[in-house]
Amino acid sequence: MKKILYILDTFETGGAEKSLLDVARHNQAVESVFVTIYEGNTLATVAEDAGIKVYQLNLKDKYSFSKAAQLLNPIIEEEKPDLIHATLFRSDIISRKLKNHFAIPLVSSLVNNSYVAERYSKLGFVGKLKLYGIQYYDAMTAKKVDFFISNSETIKQSNAKVLGLNLNKIKVIFRGREFSKFQSVDKTAIDSLKAEFDLTDENKVFLNVSRLLDRKGQLDLIEAVAKIKPSFPNLRVLIAGEGPFRLQLEAAIKQSKLENTISLLGNRNDIPNLLKLADAFVFPTHYEGLPGALIEAMMSECTIICSDIDENKECATASEVLFFAKGNPVDLVEKMKVVLENPTAFINLGKKAKEQAFQKFSIEKVVEQYNECYSQVIKNFTK
Repeated sequence: MKKILYILDTFETGGAEKSLLDVARHNQAVESVFVTIYEGNTLATVAEDAGIKVYQLNLKDKYSFSKAAQLLNPIIEEEKPDLIHATLFRSDIISRKLKNHFAIPLVSSLVNNSYVAERYSKLGFVGKLKLYGIQYYDAMTAKKVDFFISNSETIKQSNAKVLGLNLNKIKVIFRGREFSKFQSVDKTAIDSLKAEFDLTDENKVFLNVSRLLDRKGQLDLIEAVAKIKPSFPNLRVLIAGEGPFRLQLEAAIKQSKLENTISLLGNRNDIPNLLKLADAFVFPTHYEGLPGALIEAMMSECTIICSDIDENKECATASEVLFFAKGNPVDLVEKMKVVLENPTAFINLGKKAKEQAFQKFSIEKVVEQYNECYSQVIKNFTK
C-alpha cells in the first residue's frame, strides 16, 4: 500500500483542509499521514478518529520555514512516504526546501487565485511590492515541484500564467464532498436551529457560508440586504464562517442598522442542517479556488444566488443557479427580490444543481482521480 504524506499549514476548517481530509478518510487504497506546521488544529481530532495519523508541529512564527523543514526531516525519515503532497503557500515553500534532502516525488495543490489583479489593485505601493516578492519566490521555488493538482481549470490557467508553470504538469481534480451528508437532515435539528435563531414560519432565511474575508463579498451582501429589508421585513440572513474581516462586517451591519437581520454565526459544524433551513444560499465572492461552500449548497438542492465569476461557473450553469454580476449589490438585490417574491419558482434549479453536484463532485469519484494521479506521478518519478 502506498503512503501519502500531506503537509498543511494548519488543520483548521478551511476548504483546502476539509477537502484533503475528506479524500484521506474515503481513500482505502493508500495510507494517509498528515503533518500540520502551525498552531490551529481543529480538524486533527476528526482525522485521528478516522484512524489517520497526524503530526502537529504547532510553530508560532508563521515564517519559520527553515525550522519547520528541520522538524519535518525526522518525520519523513520515519514514515518513508511514497509521495509528499503540500497545500497552501507556507507548506509549499517548506516542502520545496525538503527536496534537497529526499528523493521523493512532490505534489503541490493549486487552490487559490493568489495573484489575481483584483488583489493587487487593493494594495498600497508597499503591499504590492511584498505580494510581488512572494509571487516571485513562489515561481522560483515551484521549479522543484514534480506535479501540481489544481482544484479548477480557472486556477490552473491563472497560476500557470503568473508562476510560469508547464500546463502538462498540472491536473485538474475538483474538490469532492460526501454526498450523503447533505441528503437526510433530521427535522428536529431544523426545529432546534429555528429556536436558536428565534425564527418563525414567517421568516425567509438566506444563508452565506464562507470565511470572513474582503474578497468573499460579504460587504456586497450587507449592502444588498440594507436596500431590500424595507420591502421584506421578515428576511433573516445568516453568515456562517470566521475570519479576519469580522470587525469590518460587524461595523457595516451596525451602520446599516441590521443587527436584528444579519447574524454572524462563526464557525459551524452543522452546515448541512443550515442549508436545509435556508430558503436560499447567497455566495457573493469576488474570486475563489474552487468554492466548496457552493458545491455543498448544490448537493443540498438549495436555491442558489452566486456571483458570475469563472470559478463559480465551473461548478454550475445558469440552468442550476441564479448568477449576478460580481461586486454589484444592485444586481444582487434584483436576484434576491426575485427569489423572495417567487419562492417556489426555482425548485427545478435546485434539483438540477443537486444532479450536477453528484456527477462532478462526489467524493468517491474524486478519490479515484487522486489515486490515478498519485500512481502516475510515482511511476514517472521512478523511471
